Amino acid sequence: MRYRLAGKDLLKKSRRKQLLISHRQEGETMKEHSTPSLTGTVLALTAALLVATGAPAATTEAETSTRPWELEIGLGSSYKPDYSGSKDSSLRLPIWASGKYQTEHLGTFAFDSGSLVLNPEVRWNFLDGRDAAFGLLLGYRDGRDEEDPGLLGGGTGSTRLQGMGTIDTAVDAGVQGHVLVFGVPLFAQVRSALNSEQGTLAILGAYVPLKLGSSFELTVMPTVTWADSTQMQAFYSVTPVQSARSGFRTYEAGSGWQSAALEIGGDLTISGGWHAIGSVAYQRLLADAAASPVVQEKGQASGLLGLSYRF
Repeated sequence: MRYRLAGKDLLKKSRRKQLLISHRQEGETMKEHSTPSLTGTVLALTAALLVATGAPAATTEAETSTRPWELEIGLGSSYKPDYSGSKDSSLRLPIWASGKYQTEHLGTFAFDSGSLVLNPEVRWNFLDGRDAAFGLLLGYRDGRDEEDPGLLGGGTGSTRLQGMGTIDTAVDAGVQGHVLVFGVPLFAQVRSALNSEQGTLAILGAYVPLKLGSSFELTVMPTVTWADSTQMQAFYSVTPVQSARSGFRTYEAGSGWQSAALEIGGDLTISGGWHAIGSVAYQRLLADAAASPVVQEKGQASGLLGLSYRF
């Protein structure tokens, strides 16, 4: 549910070389000084017994760093605005998943269910270096209805928008990339709708991880979003026909900065692969989006609590 894999990949890659060198040197030292002992025999028998009984073994940092794939699934509850600009919020029950697979010659494939402020996407980084990556994306964007979102509903909407019509969900295609600058992963993406009346979004952001203790990590993710006139008109304009049906005054929104957001997420390791996840976000509408007659609140807050399991 968080846009974390791309940022963590860069941090891992930048440290992987030093980690492998360190383990290689440790291995050489062990070869020079190791001799058979009763302690070594007991440890070997214990390890064999754990494997035979199927007891879970801890994954070392070296194994995690060199493993070509990651997978996480989660379930939780979120409290989000009914639509962009609404003063009302509703409880949702989201399910999310994220993962990646790093190939030997074709780069890295990844998928992400998004976050409180980012949309879901599948990425292919065919250029995948230690400090930078670039590739294609295929994503998904919610539309907007004239009904209040349900507990299990993934979209947005409100009965307040009766007469404004429905905005269909969109499948996106675009490009994305990330780069490590002074130890901080920065990311950018441009995504255009392949269907429906939605348009093009350009998103810039940073991923700042803060390790607080051995089992808790805090991440800070600021983002800004630019939208073209097609996107802005779909969600924030009011045509004469819509005005006659809904009662909102006519309004035409143009292209420009749509919003700025700050999301802060917490990740607490519980046991094994289980993690407690928490996230809060504040999003502020800007320029023509903020001036729309359908907007009740320019600033909107949202939150998420849940559990996830990492394989």
